[in-house]
Amino acid sequence: MAKSTVFFQAVQNSQDKVLTADKFKNLIKQSNLFGDMKKGEIIPIKTHMGEKGNTGHVDAIIIKQLINQLKAKAVKPFIVETNVLYQGKRVNAVDHLMLGAEHGFDPVSLGAPVFIADGLWGENSMDIEINKKHFKTVTIAKPVMYFDSLVSVAHVTGHLLTGFAASIKNIGMGLASRTGKLRQHSNIKLKIITDRCTFCKRCIKQCQVDAIVEHKAKAFIQPDICVGCGKCIAACKFAAIADSYGEDAKILSEKMVEYAYGVLLNIKQKVFFNFAVHITKNCDCMAKDEPTIVNDIGIFASIDPVSCDKAAADMIIQSVKGDIFNKVFPGADYYMNQLIYAQEIGLGNMDYDFVEIK
Repeated sequence: MAKSTVFFQAVQNSQDKVLTADKFKNLIKQSNLFGDMKKGEIIPIKTHMGEKGNTGHVDAIIIKQLINQLKAKAVKPFIVETNVLYQGKRVNAVDHLMLGAEHGFDPVSLGAPVFIADGLWGENSMDIEINKKHFKTVTIAKPVMYFDSLVSVAHVTGHLLTGFAASIKNIGMGLASRTGKLRQHSNIKLKIITDRCTFCKRCIKQCQVDAIVEHKAKAFIQPDICVGCGKCIAACKFAAIADSYGEDAKILSEKMVEYAYGVLLNIKQKVFFNFAVHITKNCDCMAKDEPTIVNDIGIFASIDPVSCDKAAADMIIQSVKGDIFNKVFPGADYYMNQLIYAQEIGLGNMDYDFVEIK
């Protein structure tokens, strides 16, 4: 398999949104990854608009630069998202769109519409045949079936359950319907470490499917109700909630890869951007402003999601001279499994040529 090319634009201060947007513009122009787009073509942009209170997601000002560059090619870009599995401001299309607007993702500000692809409640889905190890079919947002092109803009972070989140997660989890998200998480069974639990009830308040109850003055997770979203892990201040980070996490990573494969199966033109800036322990589904775990690195671009993710992970790890993802989630060493399995099933290539844009 021939190496893929990954383009890179360094960013040292992502707090300067205007400067970051200018650097993104330069990367888009110099990489020329949109050279084959046809006039009048409708181009979906998959990005994360941020949970309520989250500030780590790629800012709307930066996404607007991408939209402007696409419109300059006389194509018709729009933002595409799906509803989430857990309860909150992104569980239905109405609240999701309102929250997106609060974060600057509205048609007037962006110059492009926002579309929640899986419908009002996540009901608009379709099964795609893939015939892989974990799934024969994957359940994705139905309109994705009709996409000819897709641009992914991912924020690189750690992840509670997979250790690492970037382009594969943005597509595999992000364009699955709510049913598809549940199918991916179905093997994850969280548990309370009782000798650490102080029964502070933070996890109970955070759980939005009411899976956590009191049992003998300790928290208890009801396995038949838990959807494996992992929000309780982030809420607990006493490290009293854990996944095994063993076979379950490995399987979740592989399931997510299979969903990414299904999403991209019939899409002809694909471009992936990874923003390795404001890199946090958890993904942008966390409703808070998290501290960073490493310094800003920059923006990666490729037509190969596996190469794009591998290059971002490589440079982050090199920057701190160690596996920061395994450090913040001890034992969660299956983030590399995403990339190994993705290459194995033909989603992309871990070997890449690196081109730095000045």
